Amino acid sequence: MMSEDLNFSKLMEDDLEEVAKLYDEERTTITNRVKMKETFEKIKDKPEYKMIVVKNNHNIIGFAKAIIHYDIFEENNPFITIWSVRVKKEYRRLKVGSKLFEYIEKIAKDKNCEFICLMADKNNTVANQFYKSLGYEYENGYAKFLRR
Repeated sequence: MMSEDLNFSKLMEDDLEEVAKLYDEERTTITNRVKMKETFEKIKDKPEYKMIVVKNNHNIIGFAKAIIHYDIFEENNPFITIWSVRVKKEYRRLKVGSKLFEYIEKIAKDKNCEFICLMADKNNTVANQFYKSLGYEYENGYAKFLRR
């Protein structure tokens, strides 16, 4: 597979089940399909939500969600957060993830974003090495989980 064979598109309702399987593949919690569809309906047409599917020969092999946040302070430039990054195991180390991040970074630049925040599992050392290789740096940040 060559990285030129990749197709990036907006997540569609028909893609939900396959993306949920990809997301759940390495997690202990399974996505609630009813809530997934309800939430998708609420956000699918909001322009600040960029739910990106990566396909190769019409097969979903990757996914990421990026959200544009608009700021009212300083220079008022927006920023993007990236969540839920997934690439199928058999497509890792084939530049799929790199191309996905290039795609998101292009969106960020087109929207004049100041920076990108990436939410990642601190214990996933392989993923964290990958993010560092793309130029992402750990910055001070906190998350408070209200339900775990």
